[in-house]
Amino acid sequence: FTLHAHIMSLSGDIPALAKVMCTTGHNSYKACRFCTINGVYCQENRHVYFPHKSANRRYDPENLPLRTHEGYIQDVMAIEHVNGTLYRQEVQKRGVKGRSILLELKSIEFPASFPIDIMHGLFENIAPAMLRHWFGTFFKKDFASECVLSKSIWNEIGTIMEKNQKNMPLDFGRPPIDIQKHFAGFKAEDWTNWVILYSLPLLQNYLPERYLNGWAKFVHAVKLCLKKNISISELTEIDRLFREFVTHYERYI
Repeated sequence: FTLHAHIMSLSGDIPALAKVMCTTGHNSYKACRFCTINGVYCQENRHVYFPHKSANRRYDPENLPLRTHEGYIQDVMAIEHVNGTLYRQEVQKRGVKGRSILLELKSIEFPASFPIDIMHGLFENIAPAMLRHWFGTFFKKDFASECVLSKSIWNEIGTIMEKNQKNMPLDFGRPPIDIQKHFAGFKAEDWTNWVILYSLPLLQNYLPERYLNGWAKFVHAVKLCLKKNISISELTEIDRLFREFVTHYERYI
């Protein structure tokens, strides 16, 4: 028989996918490859953020303006017929800056064929970002919040992690190391174990209940994502937990 191979899906971090999809990337005002929400520039941090509620616009997390394959093609056609200043304006407006060669493949659908990479999207993105909130270093200026834990508390947490290195089963992979001292050198496996194994029990005596419960939603969603087989009902639960985590983050952090 004749065997045909078809590319159905591509994965990578955001900068890599932005290149192959010919989108404007994560620092633009239309950074999301799945929806068309507009970013808001923060002068203090010199970064574009994507809150659901801002001074000029509100988005419903359960009904975001999603991108479609047809919409991508329309965006590409719109920028192909302009140049100069008008081209730059259209690129900023649409978040697309060219025609991806992958559009030639009938097996590829934008953006469905470019799913979120759990390693970069969750473990090496959200996990360290939340840690910086708890350290009190996420913002450049001093930020007083109930979710910021003192250095002495992090010393205790780090000591507990290192003291239990020999107590961890080999199936857990890399043994825990002091997160306060070594978080900058954490690999994806370290962040994975921190999220699903260590964070909740180590934070429960220190992080206020409101913030711990919010973080627990993210942890439980991630655990479901890591299952080898995910049912339709579990997909619905994952969606609910992530949306509730985002709502919690925007409300309290």
